[in-house]
Parts: sequence; C-alpha cells; structure tokens
Amino acid sequence: MKRGVLVYNPTAGQRDRRGAMSALIDRQRRRGLELVNAPTSGPGDAAEIVRAFVPRGLDVVAVCGGDGTISEAAWGLQGSSVPLAILPGGTSNVLAIELGIPTNLARAEALLHEGRPHVLRLAHADGRPFLLWAGAGLDARVMANMRFPWKRLLGRTGILPTALAQFLVYDFPRLEVTIDGDAHAATFAVACRASHYGGRWVIAPDARLDADVFDVLLFPHRSRRKLAQLFQLMAAGRAEHLKDGLARIVRGRQVAMRSLDGPVEVQVDGDAVLETPVSCRVGEETVRVLVPAR
Repeated sequence: MKRGVLVYNPTAGQRDRRGAMSALIDRQRRRGLELVNAPTSGPGDAAEIVRAFVPRGLDVVAVCGGDGTISEAAWGLQGSSVPLAILPGGTSNVLAIELGIPTNLARAEALLHEGRPHVLRLAHADGRPFLLWAGAGLDARVMANMRFPWKRLLGRTGILPTALAQFLVYDFPRLEVTIDGDAHAATFAVACRASHYGGRWVIAPDARLDADVFDVLLFPHRSRRKLAQLFQLMAAGRAEHLKDGLARIVRGRQVAMRSLDGPVEVQVDGDAVLETPVSCRVGEETVRVLVPAR
C-alpha cells in the first residue's frame, strides 16, 4: 500500500469539499493508495501540514484547492523528492492551466497513478516561495480586502464587488520597479512566471514556469480608464494590452518593488501576504509536480 497525504482547502471554489475528499480517499484506498485526510483551516496551514508529514515517508502529496493553497503545499515540499499531485479546486486554477493538468477533478485524480514528475524551480519574494506571480497594485489591494463569503458563494463573480470598490478608490501608488539593476516607474506591476492570470486571462504571453527569469508587467499610467482597459484586454486573451504603450513587459532575473508613497500590498500566487518593499528571484529549490504523460 502506497502512502500519501491529501491537503485541501475545505471551502475552495463554491462548495464544501469535505464529502468529495472523503470519497476520493475511499477510491484511492481501493487502488492501493492510503491518503491521510488533512484539511486546512487558514493561511499557511498547507505548508505546515506538508512539512509535518514528509519526514514520515510519503509516496505523494495531493493538494486540492486554488493556486494559493497549491503554492503553500509546494512551499512545504521544496527540496523534497516527494511528488505533488494537483487536484484543481479553486476559483482560477492557473497552475493547472499552465501545466496542462485537467481542471476536472476526476480526470486530475488519475494523475495520482498516471502522472509523470515535472521539476519546477521555486521563486522567492523576500524568502516566501511562490510559483506563478508576485504583484503590487490593484490585484493585491483587491485580495487584501476580499470578502471571502462572497467568493465562496459566487465563485469568480464574488470577486467583482471588492474589485469594483477598490478600483473606484485606487490611488495609483508610485512604484519603482528595479529589474536587473534598471529602475522603471509603474503604478501596477506583476513579476510573472506564468503566461496566464486570473484563470485564462493572458498577462505575459512569453512567461514560462521553467524559466529562470521573470516577465515583469509594468503599467505606468494614473488613469482608471486605462487601468480598466488593461484588464479588459488581458481578459480577451490576445495580449493586446502590450500594444500602443498601455503596458509593457521587461524580462529579468532580479526584481525589486518599492512604493514611493509608503508600503502597499503585495500578492503572491493570488494571496496578499506581503508589503513593499519586496525583492524577487528564482531560486535553486525545486518541487516535482505530476503532469499528464505526453
């Protein structure tokens, strides 16, 4: 009998997942994989749970939740050879999209037995590991003020009331973003390792998870009309926000963000957990993620 742990956010997405996770554990036991039932109860729990179980000898760590929960589990696994199986269960599931992992839970579950390990290097924002992005600006402000009962009830639609409220009062902080020693001005900036953002929106079309660099989105304007246009064009998925000076991408290995107007929120893989100033780099630590065989 193989052994593993199933870490999950019981309220990710729009449903209580406890029943579905118990059923998954029963199915996997019949297939020869014993999974410990390990729900999270708050921020940081996924990393702590994984760190506690890895020394006991595991064949796999399975995690069901959104990008934030998955990122935390990867943090707990950094440097370990135990593979990570992603069972998408959140609002956006960008990591699954980037890696070609099915967003359907039943199909993703098959990767517990059929997936092949794909090695990813972890990035760091002031020592906090992440996989996808670190951003300062409106997105971090929205996540810091999110009313999670709305998000749970309505899914992505539940983000809109907070997003609209923060958009209307956004003060366009003056950010100085230093990329490999060169300073750039912005009012919204995201250091990207993923091409997608917020689901299937396209933020940085050439960003790659296996690269040792960031593609940094820089939005320099102080205009709500242009900021709204930025998000509309990213949602369209054709990277047209990078045309005509609306925004641009600068690539680099070392990224530092600071606000000239006092500390502002920083989101890491969709969770507002830091403030400026913050420094980002791609580290040497790795995590092995199970992806579809090709």
